[in-house]
Amino acid sequence: MKKIKFFIHELEYALLFLYELKLIDYHSRMKTRFIKLLTDRFQQYKEEYLELVKEHAHLDENGEPLLIEDGSHNRYDIKDMDKFKLALIPLLEEEFIIDINEHNQKMIQSVTESILHCGLSFGGQDQFLYESLCSKFEELLEAECSNKSN
Repeated sequence: MKKIKFFIHELEYALLFLYELKLIDYHSRMKTRFIKLLTDRFQQYKEEYLELVKEHAHLDENGEPLLIEDGSHNRYDIKDMDKFKLALIPLLEEEFIIDINEHNQKMIQSVTESILHCGLSFGGQDQFLYESLCSKFEELLEAECSNKSN
């Protein structure tokens, strides 16, 4: 069975990219369905991340993590950043695997086409993130081609 695999830390870029990708008609609807699929898993990650923060941060009287000012932005007041980072790594490296079947195949094909042929140009860090995203969908096409030739 074909599948597409994301690491949890890759979902945010994929979602941001897809949100900004302007499509119409069928491709837009398929993109929206795919976004919903990714969003459900990303939301689960955010909840698990917040639980991890609560385990490692100083908490206020309501049991919520304290925020401290760090330059121009706020961050959680983590007790031991090294321990927190060690606990965070397995969460970020979790895999989200989407099995491709008769129920989602057309959606995946549409999203693949939209991503690989989006007609946009990228520079800086975005070019590497986009390339990583494309490689996931190119692997699907390669698997499909090899299945057809067998």
